[in-house]
Amino acid sequence: MVSETNLSPEQHQKLARIVYKESGVVLDEKKYSLLVARLAKRMRIMRISSVSEYINLISSDTDEFNQFIDATTTNHTFFFRENKHCEYLLKTLDPKKPLKIWSAASSSGEEAFTLSVQLLAHSFSFNIFASDVSDSMLKLGRRAIYPNDRVRNVPLSLMHKYFQKGKGKWKDHVKVKPVVQKLVAFEKFNLLSGTPTDTFDIIFCRNVMIYFDTPTRQRVVDNLCSALKPGGYFFVGLAESLNDLEHDLTTVLPSGYLKKG
Repeated sequence: MVSETNLSPEQHQKLARIVYKESGVVLDEKKYSLLVARLAKRMRIMRISSVSEYINLISSDTDEFNQFIDATTTNHTFFFRENKHCEYLLKTLDPKKPLKIWSAASSSGEEAFTLSVQLLAHSFSFNIFASDVSDSMLKLGRRAIYPNDRVRNVPLSLMHKYFQKGKGKWKDHVKVKPVVQKLVAFEKFNLLSGTPTDTFDIIFCRNVMIYFDTPTRQRVVDNLCSALKPGGYFFVGLAESLNDLEHDLTTVLPSGYLKKG
């Protein structure tokens, strides 16, 4: 087990630089304990007791490098989190118009499937591109099986219609039904280095930029806005804002924006 005394300031800075360069996530002194805890878990799994040895490993082993980035950038999410954005869309948009939606930084898929079940219930025609930098999160999204505590906020009517209860070893889980899964495509995409190849009517990038510094946030917003159609909607997390950034978006509700044109 790794204790805080085993991680020197130099090692902390080096690991933080690696994470920042790859994901844009800032692991400063306030995130020190998080970095140590998640680093320790990877070291236990790899049966490595030396931080220096682990740093050498991730510099030469691509698979473990990806596992380390996954471990340090993955955050907890759940269904129907900050659902006011979706409620706004349901009231505002015409169900007859087909929609292309991007759930950027989609984590394990809860956001994308939350949107899907509500849009389906209101007879919208749509497809969702769900992207994340984490291979492990994308795998979970494609599997579409979630513990019961992740779906506690899902209305019963939608639970019965779009989810299947697990049995046996999965008794405390639910699975998203195929009718919902087929409308969501999970793919790897790095918000810092990737270039969007499509355009979208709606983009969600929520509760990820709070971990970025201002230059990184500006770069991500520029990148995402280039993929947003004129008249399209852009949503960030309720704890986030674009107030200090340059963009061509107009605020339409808290953390919700409309692209001019």
